[in-house]
Amino acid sequence: MKFQVQGMTCNHCVKAIGGALAALDPNAVVTVDLAAGTVEATGGFDAAQAAAAIEAAGYSVDGRADATDASPACCGHCG
Repeated sequence: MKFQVQGMTCNHCVKAIGGALAALDPNAVVTVDLAAGTVEATGGFDAAQAAAAIEAAGYSVDGRADATDASPACCGHCG
Protein backbone atom coordinates (compact mmCIF):
# COMPACT_ATOMS: atom_id res chain seq x y z
CA MET A 1 0.00 0.00 0.00
CA LYS A 2 1.18 3.48 -0.78
CA PHE A 3 0.19 6.72 0.94
CA GLN A 4 0.56 10.44 0.25
CA VAL A 5 2.04 11.90 3.43
CA GLN A 6 2.57 15.56 4.36
CA GLY A 7 5.25 16.88 6.68
CA MET A 8 8.17 14.59 5.81
CA THR A 9 11.37 16.55 5.25
CA CYS A 10 14.42 14.61 6.45
CA ASN A 11 15.97 11.31 7.51
CA HIS A 12 14.46 11.71 10.99
CA CYS A 13 11.02 11.58 9.35
CA VAL A 14 12.01 8.41 7.49
CA LYS A 15 13.11 6.77 10.75
CA ALA A 16 10.01 7.92 12.65
CA ILE A 17 7.62 6.53 10.05
CA GLY A 18 9.61 3.33 9.68
CA GLY A 19 9.57 2.87 13.45
CA ALA A 20 5.84 3.52 13.68
CA LEU A 21 5.10 0.86 11.09
CA ALA A 22 7.66 -1.55 12.56
CA ALA A 23 5.76 -1.30 15.84
CA LEU A 24 2.79 -2.84 14.00
CA ASP A 25 4.94 -5.50 12.32
CA PRO A 26 8.68 -5.85 13.02
CA ASN A 27 9.10 -7.42 9.56
CA ALA A 28 7.39 -4.57 7.72
CA VAL A 29 9.03 -3.29 4.56
CA VAL A 30 8.79 0.50 4.39
CA THR A 31 9.98 2.81 1.62
CA VAL A 32 9.77 6.58 2.13
CA ASP A 33 10.21 8.93 -0.82
CA LEU A 34 10.70 12.40 0.66
CA ALA A 35 10.68 14.15 -2.73
CA ALA A 36 7.41 12.57 -3.81
CA GLY A 37 5.87 12.70 -0.34
CA THR A 38 4.98 9.03 -0.37
CA VAL A 39 5.28 6.09 1.99
CA GLU A 40 4.99 2.55 0.64
CA ALA A 41 4.58 -0.23 3.17
CA THR A 42 3.88 -3.94 3.31
CA GLY A 43 3.43 -5.96 6.46
CA GLY A 44 0.99 -7.57 8.83
CA PHE A 45 -1.35 -4.57 8.99
CA ASP A 46 -4.10 -3.05 6.88
CA ALA A 47 -4.21 0.41 5.33
CA ALA A 48 -6.21 1.92 8.20
CA GLN A 49 -3.73 0.65 10.79
CA ALA A 50 -0.78 1.91 8.75
CA ALA A 51 -2.34 5.34 8.24
CA ALA A 52 -3.14 5.61 11.96
CA ALA A 53 0.45 4.71 12.89
CA ILE A 54 1.85 7.31 10.47
CA GLU A 55 -0.48 9.96 11.87
CA ALA A 56 0.37 8.99 15.46
CA ALA A 57 4.02 9.60 14.54
CA GLY A 58 3.07 13.21 13.71
CA TYR A 59 2.47 13.19 9.96
CA SER A 60 -0.64 13.87 7.89
CA VAL A 61 -1.83 11.07 5.61
CA ASP A 62 -3.60 12.59 2.61
CA GLY A 63 -4.84 9.27 1.27
CA ARG A 64 -3.76 6.28 -0.70
CA ALA A 65 -1.32 7.08 -3.48
CA ASP A 66 -1.82 3.72 -5.15
CA ALA A 67 -5.60 4.20 -5.52
CA THR A 68 -6.36 0.52 -5.22
CA ASP A 69 -8.98 -1.25 -3.20
CA ALA A 70 -7.29 -4.64 -3.64
CA SER A 71 -7.28 -6.99 -0.69
CA PRO A 72 -4.06 -7.12 1.36
CA ALA A 73 -3.23 -10.50 -0.20
CA CYS A 74 -3.22 -8.98 -3.70
CA CYS A 75 -0.58 -6.67 -5.15
CA GLY A 76 -3.21 -4.81 -7.17
CA HIS A 77 -2.24 -6.16 -10.56
CA CYS A 78 -5.00 -8.77 -10.61
CA GLY A 79 -7.97 -7.90 -12.79
